[in-house]
Amino acid sequence: MPKPTSLLLCAAFGLSGIGSAHAADLYPWRDHEAPFNFVFGNDIDTHQQTRKSRDGSLFGFFYVRFTGVVTKDHYPVATHVDCNMAGADCTVGWTLAGKPVSATFLYQPMHDHPVFLVNRADITQPGSPSHFHWFGPVMPMPRQTLNGTLLQLTAVDSFCFIHHGADAASPTATCRDNGGVNVDRGADIATHLNIVTSAPPGM
Repeated sequence: MPKPTSLLLCAAFGLSGIGSAHAADLYPWRDHEAPFNFVFGNDIDTHQQTRKSRDGSLFGFFYVRFTGVVTKDHYPVATHVDCNMAGADCTVGWTLAGKPVSATFLYQPMHDHPVFLVNRADITQPGSPSHFHWFGPVMPMPRQTLNGTLLQLTAVDSFCFIHHGADAASPTATCRDNGGVNVDRGADIATHLNIVTSAPPGM
């Protein structure tokens, strides 16, 4: 990770220590105003703002909306929304750091992220990248190799992330029982994990 990105990441993560009441102050949603004006060209742009460095690496922010529900195990429920919608009230959920790589699309699970095959040597060390996202508007075809970014997510607060159906979450159930993933401040490899380093047999 380049030194300027490291400094930005440290500064942003340091700000996260002030607590969830001020998480939105980390970097407000500005619909990709410079300098965080990099776009992937697909749906992820409705809830990300990043800047691109000269070496092609990315640093930025990944946004959520809190629903107002708190689970039985005390996690406020959050989900992705289109941050340009009226009343979206988006808040930074994670900082993003990424490097350019190529990956091969394998398959699309129901209600989950598309799964990509990456070269093990492309996984950042040290680090904990877990999500590959491609450039461009077209959904990939199986076995198609695409250019994109391998992203590392660092949560700035604790919350229950529910990707689909968050508005139906119940305060009488745990985050897991609501179909969510418990997120705690720090490295997050669970919520958006979509990479493997070997393809299933027959693929």
